Amino acid sequence: MLDPSESALRCYDPVPAARVRLFCLPHAGGAASFFRSWSSLLPSDVEMCAVQYPGREDRWNVPACTAMPDLVQDVVTGVRSRLDDRPFVLFGHSLGAIVAYEAAQALRRELGREPSHLFVSAKEPPQHHRADDFHRRSDEDLCGELARLMPDRADVLAQPDVRSLLLPAVRADYRVNETYRPASPQPPLECPITAFCAADDTETTVAEVQDWRQLTRNRCDLVVLPGDHFYLVPRRSEVLSTIRHAVSALQ
Repeated sequence: MLDPSESALRCYDPVPAARVRLFCLPHAGGAASFFRSWSSLLPSDVEMCAVQYPGREDRWNVPACTAMPDLVQDVVTGVRSRLDDRPFVLFGHSLGAIVAYEAAQALRRELGREPSHLFVSAKEPPQHHRADDFHRRSDEDLCGELARLMPDRADVLAQPDVRSLLLPAVRADYRVNETYRPASPQPPLECPITAFCAADDTETTVAEVQDWRQLTRNRCDLVVLPGDHFYLVPRRSEVLSTIRHAVSALQ
């Protein structure tokens, strides 16, 4: 039996005859289980595989990545293991959006193949990337930042046992994001991009998210939904409806 730590992918409801594969990449501190409920809400011919970054859940014994190239390579290795001649698409939320974009570029370099569609959520494109230093700050500061982004989890973050389990992976992910330096301009992707953002997201702006259009030669659709940085939890149905519509046209 394959040790779960050896693969980055979690396919909760495998679809052997899938027409399309959807790979979902979580936010900083997030895990594959964030997307567990999506499988049952997608068309029966779409297989959803969530990416499990190292250092959490059933990959807790694998050292967390602390640099973008290492995390991207871990994701690419997982995605490559599931690729065949069927179309595939990538969805990334927050940090996952940048990882998905860099993975798309890496797959093109390594395989000469791109996703059929790239979905990015709640994240400015690389040309607007802003660095910070939360990965160097105290546990109190880091938990304060998490509580600001996820106020409904503030009580949980106040528990010492939870902090000790959660913070190492969170700090590593923040380091990945905050030390990320986009490479010299890479060739635009050929696939369409759909960029999601929330009207009240304090982490990015609609104008910045709209500039994902500069990174593809194809169309780029902007979808603005009510909510904050984690809008996609209450607005899951709208997000999945957009994804379903886009993948329905793929051959």
